[in-house]
Amino acid sequence: MQALSDDETVTLLQGHVDVRYRPGSIQPLRFPVPETDYYDPFNRWVASCPAGVRIRVQTDARDLRLKVRQRLSPPAQDAERRGAFDLFVDGHLVERAWGEGGALMDPQTGLLTGNEANTVHFSGLPAGDKVIEIWLPQAATISIVELALTDHASWRPAPDDRPRILFHGSSITHCMEADGASAGWPAIAAELAGFSHQNLGWAGSCLLSALAARVIRDAKADAIILKLGINVWPEGALKTRTFLDSVHGMLSIIREKHRTTPIVVVSPIYSPGRENGGEGLSLEAMRTLLQQAVQARIRSEDTHIRYLSGLDLFGSADAHLLPDNLHPNTAGYRLMGERFHAAMLSGPDRLIQD
Repeated sequence: MQALSDDETVTLLQGHVDVRYRPGSIQPLRFPVPETDYYDPFNRWVASCPAGVRIRVQTDARDLRLKVRQRLSPPAQDAERRGAFDLFVDGHLVERAWGEGGALMDPQTGLLTGNEANTVHFSGLPAGDKVIEIWLPQAATISIVELALTDHASWRPAPDDRPRILFHGSSITHCMEADGASAGWPAIAAELAGFSHQNLGWAGSCLLSALAARVIRDAKADAIILKLGINVWPEGALKTRTFLDSVHGMLSIIREKHRTTPIVVVSPIYSPGRENGGEGLSLEAMRTLLQQAVQARIRSEDTHIRYLSGLDLFGSADAHLLPDNLHPNTAGYRLMGERFHAAMLSGPDRLIQD
């Protein structure tokens, strides 16, 4: 098989923010490499997991082999399997594979179990020219060692010129629990609308930070979705004044370059035990404050911003789809994607018009 160089492989990546060149491999990241030391270790880890990042190539190859170094976050007991590579051919999911190898990583200690080397082989691809997409696992860090195609096969980058929606949020936007990256609710919503998307969901790390706002500000996006709140609930990380200040600060930074880009601020989905309790703001209070923040922006003549209650995406009646009382399962994420599509990406008032 013919192996592509690192630089050639980089031209095929989509959905990432930056690429780190390592000895013998390249690592797609969802934060800027020069700012690595600005992030705390946990945020740096989750933003290194390539949720929504895919290899996209136009080729007549019948076989494709991907060698990576993989550090996978193990699922909770009885949770759905993690670490899938989703293969799309001309926009259709045709295979979900896990490869052979890879290490498990303890997120708390960083200790590894197993060998990082993992190989995924897709064979028997349809004849003729086609667009291949490989979605990388959203619950693992991935360094690409080698991408190889059938000997003498033609290949070239396959630009995606569809409208792009950018999503930022917590683990509930990162969607580590879904059985594949393409099964997260941002991917589902974008697919139903016929759009591409970028997933900047950072598990446990959506802190309404200026760092995140700058990444979003500098990204290409035809619409921006900010699902905010749940990660500042633990230990009362933000109070009313600091919560509102952080929300407006984030929005103001994003508006520096996205002055008329449609923005949707989404409040927390239903979460048992967090609705009206805790050391700081309850989720009920956050929903009120986020709605007030959006209303304030509208009064200041921002006509391109909307508020959406997270309860419209996932409410108390859906709690049976929360195996750990916090994160939806794959069926729950699909429901969220379908509801977001219906609310914001379809109909006469859809965010992105033809």
